[in-house]
Amino acid sequence: MDQGRVKYLPLVWSALWRKPVEAILIGLAVTAAFTLLGLMAGLRTTYQDLVATSRMDRLDVNARFPSADPRGEFLPIGLRSQIAGLKGVSAVGSYYELWGYYQNPHNRARVIAVDKYMDDAWSELPLTPAQWRQLFGTRTGIFVSRSPAKRLGLKKGDVFPLITSPGLRADGASTWEFKVLGVVNDDPRIGAFIIGNYSYVDNSRPLQDQGLVSGFRVAVRDADMADNVSVMIDRHFANSSTPTITIPDKANMIYVINSGYSIAKVIWPLAGAGFFMILLLIANGIALSVRERITEFAVLETIGYPVTLLMGLVFAEALIPCLAGALIGSGLTDVIADLPGHYLPQNLSNVPTPTLTAAVVGWCMAAGLAVATASTILPMVRLRRISITDALAGR
Repeated sequence: MDQGRVKYLPLVWSALWRKPVEAILIGLAVTAAFTLLGLMAGLRTTYQDLVATSRMDRLDVNARFPSADPRGEFLPIGLRSQIAGLKGVSAVGSYYELWGYYQNPHNRARVIAVDKYMDDAWSELPLTPAQWRQLFGTRTGIFVSRSPAKRLGLKKGDVFPLITSPGLRADGASTWEFKVLGVVNDDPRIGAFIIGNYSYVDNSRPLQDQGLVSGFRVAVRDADMADNVSVMIDRHFANSSTPTITIPDKANMIYVINSGYSIAKVIWPLAGAGFFMILLLIANGIALSVRERITEFAVLETIGYPVTLLMGLVFAEALIPCLAGALIGSGLTDVIADLPGHYLPQNLSNVPTPTLTAAVVGWCMAAGLAVATASTILPMVRLRRISITDALAGR
């Protein structure tokens, strides 16, 4: 019987489906493990992108003691001109965060109301000069980035009523009506955003709340002087009734990622756990398969199949489920990455989510290849040392 008369692929197929139920369960487990690996690798990519897109020449200024009194989280807008006059500062913009929901409480939304100086202080935001002018020239106008526009079903020209907690408006109403001026790209650093006009929000609030902002965005002339400018700002207001805390955008992002109970610190241990699980699973399955099919391999070698081809058969038996699981698992990463954000509370709705890139898929495929290689080393060594006579005799 000639070797060429027996096809190689049917041998691989029959080996994979020798035990259908076991093959399906192993496939599901491998896919789940690679989904975990893809999520962890995607999250690492997200953190790297957040740091890379953050700028050292942009500072965030907020209240140092936000819990000191009911309004302690806010700063007087008059501080803006004082910050703008400090050495090294090129622009200062004020912002106020208005939280609420659209249509039903599950559709949480936040409008970042900015003043007319923000186009210089936040010039990296994906708005053109013409769009900035349109925003400042339209009292109730807002620009919505693609993610919230898709989630809330908004398009250019729509009216966007934001329902907030009672007491934020001077007239006692709880609805703020905005007009969508356009849909723009998401920001690489903060992701989804809705940006509006501070003058409209401020003038609609009770008199005692007017003139207060959530913070300031500061642009500095030299990124190397960002830390010095931050210290200068905080020293300037240290003895005032509204002390500040200032930190460069990039330094703040690095601190958030690496401090406290950081997900970034457990990314690789979790990924390693998933990797180790599928390694044990595949290695055990292949070792058992080879042990149970020793006689079959001996017969194939007797009819002319070289041992190297039989070793390739064993490797293919491990490689196919690993690569399939890696491909499907990394694809599921993109599907489930955005799900948690729909169920998180408002203060956690913008937490980083895994990013599926070609590099992440490449990492998963490389891991699949590594698992297949590592799990078949010992079975292939055993196969190479097989004694045809003993195997056929059942010894």
